[in-house]
Amino acid sequence: MVVPVVVDEKDLCFFDHPLDHVPGMVLVAGVLDVLGARAPEWVDADGGRLRLSMSFDRMCELDSPVCLSGGPIAADDGPAWELVALQDGEAVSRASIRFGGTWAPAGREGAVPADPALVHRHRPENVLLGEAVRVERAAVLVPPPGHRLAGAGVHTLGALVESARQMATMLGHTAHGRDSDAQMLWLSLEADLPTGLPIEVPLELWWEFAPARGARAVYGFAVVDAESGEGYGRLEIGVHTLSRAGYLKRRSAK
Repeated sequence: MVVPVVVDEKDLCFFDHPLDHVPGMVLVAGVLDVLGARAPEWVDADGGRLRLSMSFDRMCELDSPVCLSGGPIAADDGPAWELVALQDGEAVSRASIRFGGTWAPAGREGAVPADPALVHRHRPENVLLGEAVRVERAAVLVPPPGHRLAGAGVHTLGALVESARQMATMLGHTAHGRDSDAQMLWLSLEADLPTGLPIEVPLELWWEFAPARGARAVYGFAVVDAESGEGYGRLEIGVHTLSRAGYLKRRSAK
């Protein structure tokens, strides 16, 4: 199977402003479009799950066609797909998709004790409090009717991924102190998300603070019912952030 990825610079969803490359969300949307066309009963399944893992190997350029190659593979726990986005014969992104299964939220393992000095204790065995966890929360907004990422009364997979991308971008500035004109390049995407979840379920993304490691950071988000606190899934985005000058230097050397 070889399917062209639609790159439309007039699409105001993905090209909200002028860009000199194909944004990662276009590749994500291309993968989801292929699945929606070939496995709609799974993409739209009420109470189903999608597990999506993507790597972004190099920047995807605007001046050359890009296509998705691959197809279904054998798996024990439900339908599975492997796809590669190719441009000029080279991989720009790879995707692994699994459908089915149930949501099993991971608990906090190996909680780290608080700093004894901060709780006025000297002996470690007397520290009865775990290290404080700072959580940032933001509401997931539903795209308006007719929007590229809108669904028929459900939270679409594309909209959830785009919400996480936007929150990661925001946190790069507010939590990690990135300059307002810094460029965030995707390295990876991991998603475990519900399918067919009605938009009447109000969702939030919860992020546990984690420091950036130099220019790189991984933003992990729990997808949570805003009213009940019930967890529905998880998203994780790995990024490499460049200053505007560093980005322009990298682009001029391509």
